[in-house]
Amino acid sequence: MLRLSFITSLFFALPMISIAQLEELRKEVDKIILHDTEIELDKTPGFVIGVIDRDTTFYLDYGNDGSDKELKLDENTVFEIGSATKVFTAGLVEILVDQGLLSYDEKVNDLLPKRFLNPRMEELNIEDLILHLSGLPKRPHLFGKKEKSARDPYAEYTDQDLLEFYSEFVPEKKYKKKKQYRYAHTNYALLEIALENKFNLKFSDLLEHHIFDVLNLSDTFVKNDQNHNLLITPGFDRAGRQAGAWHFESFRASEGVRASTKDLCTYLRANMGISNTPLDGILPATLKVQSQTNYDKNIFVGKAWHIVDHGSKYNIIMHSGTTGGHKAIMAFVDETKTGIVVLANSTIGTQDLGMLILRMINYNWKRKV
Repeated sequence: MLRLSFITSLFFALPMISIAQLEELRKEVDKIILHDTEIELDKTPGFVIGVIDRDTTFYLDYGNDGSDKELKLDENTVFEIGSATKVFTAGLVEILVDQGLLSYDEKVNDLLPKRFLNPRMEELNIEDLILHLSGLPKRPHLFGKKEKSARDPYAEYTDQDLLEFYSEFVPEKKYKKKKQYRYAHTNYALLEIALENKFNLKFSDLLEHHIFDVLNLSDTFVKNDQNHNLLITPGFDRAGRQAGAWHFESFRASEGVRASTKDLCTYLRANMGISNTPLDGILPATLKVQSQTNYDKNIFVGKAWHIVDHGSKYNIIMHSGTTGGHKAIMAFVDETKTGIVVLANSTIGTQDLGMLILRMINYNWKRKV
């Protein structure tokens, strides 16, 4: 009877502990926002924060959706995540390689329509695209000529436009002589076409089957039809004007994923190996340092993820993304199984918030155990 009483007491105490920790966490985050950031709700109407602390995930919301109705945001609100899409694409490739369906050594030319092959890029392989070692530019040359609106940059640039650019591309000598890091959205856009050709499936279907469905990411998608775009919360540009959702005729694997804070926290947990899904044994392989970047001597690249080496302190694994009206950051410390997701409906204001919170929960937050 005593044992049953103890278990019952513990069962009811656990939710109380989580609620108390959530209140303490909000107090600490409030301090960071007030003293260490320049966030203004008239410029950044709202944002949602997800904090992973080992086996617990907390969600905090601030502001609203910026509309006249001032609708509340929460962990299920869908945002555009921009370039942070790449960690999903790299994860997909790692899964396909693990299943023996793809090889990092496969040549890109072998996976493209024959009329678009580039003999100057015959050594380019899948891994080069993943690690940004191709020498391709950030966006294709003359990319802007296809734009009808700078507020929707990918709406008119097609896969064929990209393939035509690739087939005629002449790499700079320094990149042809020695593979060097050069961050490029073009890498992942080309990778998308290569995957679709190899598997005869749309990129969105590959992601859904191998990641979204496995992790039950019900608020994450790539499709950009009208019905899906209505699910995305409005975003706002630097001038405070409402920005429409981006449309994609290409570059979906680079910047096309839309997701909620809850789903991104689930994906981070899988990358840390603590999601209790089959992906726990696969995705952590994308976190290994592969090469140094050209940003800073202490910033390295894994498979899509950027790794910030703090010397004696823990490394931070992260990726961020920006669209016309949204800002996203995902970051975590693998050793402590702590992570942070910040999704905002503005491109300004929350740039440093995620890293500040991650530092706080690793070095300053007194947990209740």
